[in-house]
Amino acid sequence: MVALAWLSASTTPRPTCVTPSTCTARPAVGQGRPTPTTRSPSCGAAGPLRRALDHARQALDLYQAAGDRRGHATTLNTVGWYHALLGEHEQALTYCQQALNLLQELDDRPGQAATWDSLGYAHHHHLGHHNQAITCYGHALDLVWDLGERYGEVTEFTHLGDTHHAAGNPDAARTAWRHALAILDDLDRPDTGHFHADQLRTKLATLDRP
Repeated sequence: MVALAWLSASTTPRPTCVTPSTCTARPAVGQGRPTPTTRSPSCGAAGPLRRALDHARQALDLYQAAGDRRGHATTLNTVGWYHALLGEHEQALTYCQQALNLLQELDDRPGQAATWDSLGYAHHHHLGHHNQAITCYGHALDLVWDLGERYGEVTEFTHLGDTHHAAGNPDAARTAWRHALAILDDLDRPDTGHFHADQLRTKLATLDRP
């Protein structure tokens, strides 16, 4: 993967793209994601998520009836994403894989990036499949890299760092988080709407504690 090769070897700045992507029904990569958790949501938190899932399923039926393949594909990912947030990982993987297959047919690269990110989330936070999660986040990183979506790069580098850290690879985690922080510094923006530079500095400081 080109982007992952850069992760391990390069510090070359990327071209600046200051407009976050908003092309998918699910919150776009780098924007508006709830903070990841390894626990299933509490009853109070699950209620709104369950209602959102029901609405997404209704939208899915409407897109399918209308023959809107792109809307259908992005909403498949949205349904999978809510299943992931609810801790229903098998359903999440099923819907997201269906979404990915269709988005690849449509050559919708922003949608593919968001879906790979959803798959990475499900593998990491609910299944503990760190290697699979790293592969998924790597695919998402390659796509946002090609698209020039620098906010998306921050998201994927941060997720890669989190997954490497969970897998017991502190050096790889440090490298990924440093790249995410460097992009925010390069953009002269302290946050992406979800990830904040101070959060990344805290993660890095944690690694350096004896």
